[in-house]
Amino acid sequence: MVFIAYGCNNNAVWNALKLHVNFVNDLEEKISFLVHKKHYDIVKMDYPNHTIYSYTSMFDLMIKLIKIEESDVFSPVTYTTLLSFPAKIIKSKNIYYWVQGSVPEESYLRHKSKLKYYILSIFEYLSLTVASQNIFVSTYMQEYLEQKFHKNFTNSIIVPCISEFSYDGSLKEKDSFVYIGGMSAWQRVDKMLKMFNQILQYKPKARLYIATLDTAIAKEEVAKYLDPKDFGSVEVLSITNREKILFFLSTKEYGFLIREDIVVNNVSSPIKLAEYLSCGVNVIISDAVKSYAPMVEQQKAGISINIEDNIIEKLKGFQHSTVNSLNVYQQYFSREEQLKSYTKLLNSKEMV
Repeated sequence: MVFIAYGCNNNAVWNALKLHVNFVNDLEEKISFLVHKKHYDIVKMDYPNHTIYSYTSMFDLMIKLIKIEESDVFSPVTYTTLLSFPAKIIKSKNIYYWVQGSVPEESYLRHKSKLKYYILSIFEYLSLTVASQNIFVSTYMQEYLEQKFHKNFTNSIIVPCISEFSYDGSLKEKDSFVYIGGMSAWQRVDKMLKMFNQILQYKPKARLYIATLDTAIAKEEVAKYLDPKDFGSVEVLSITNREKILFFLSTKEYGFLIREDIVVNNVSSPIKLAEYLSCGVNVIISDAVKSYAPMVEQQKAGISINIEDNIIEKLKGFQHSTVNSLNVYQQYFSREEQLKSYTKLLNSKEMV
C-alpha cells in the first residue's frame, strides 16, 4: 500500500497518519510513500528503509499514482482521493479514503461562503464515491454523510483517534479536574470555567489543572470567568515532555471536553477523549460529540452534558472509576480493536 503523505509538514497531521501506517504495517502489508518533493526528508527521516516516491505538482501526483506498481492507495484528503481516480480506472487500483473531518462545514464556519460550501460538498461526495473503501472516525460521521448525500457508504470502517498514552498506575488526586489543550474559542474554555464554578459549589475542595502552551491566555480566562476567591483552586501549567503529560493525566480523576453542538463536532473523534480514557480519566464530555458521549455515559466512564446544563445535577451520585475509563478505551480505541477494523478493510479488497 502506498500512503500519500499529504500534509506531512504539519506535525499533528503526520503523527496521525503514521498511526494508520503502523496499523497496516502490523498486518505485514508492504508499505511505501508518495510525498511532495519538498517534504521528502520528513518521510525519509521516519521511514528510512521504505520506498518513497516524490511528486512535484498535483498533476505529477496523478501520473505517479498511475505509474507506481502498488495496487492499494491510502489517501488522506479529498483532493488526493480525486486525483487517485484515474489510477483506479486505468490500473484498477484500490483507493482508501481517510475521512478526517467535515471539510465543507469547517470551511463555512471560517468563511461563511455558501458557494464554497457547495463546491467542497461536491468534491466531498465525489471522493466518497470514488473511494473503494472509506475510513471514518466515528459512526455518526458515516451516518451524517449518508443522510447528507442520500447514499449508503457500505464499504467503510470506523477508526477513531487513539492515544499514544497509557495509564501508569498512579494514585488519583481526589476531586481533581483537568483540561489539556489549546485556548482557541472552539474549545470552549469559557464554558469549562463556568462549569468549574458550579463544581466548586458542590465540591469545594476540587482543583482544576489547565495544561496548555498558551498559559498567558489561560490565566486571562481564569481571571475573567472564575470567582476571585477561587483562583487558588486552579493551576495553569505548561507541559511538553511526553512522560510528564502521561504522569499528569494518570493522577487526575476528571477531564473536560466541551464542544458546541455543530456538525464539525458532531462527527468528530477528539484525540483528547482517547488520551483521557487511556489514562483512566473520567470524561466530562459535551453531548455534541454524537458517537462517543453516549458511550462514555453508558459505560460510566464519565458524564455526557449539554453545554448549557448545570453540571452539579450530573455529578451528583457519580463515582469516579479508573477501571471504567480503561475498559472503554480497550473496548473501542485500543490498537487491537483498530487492527480488527484494518483486517476487515484489507480482506475486503477482492470484493471491491
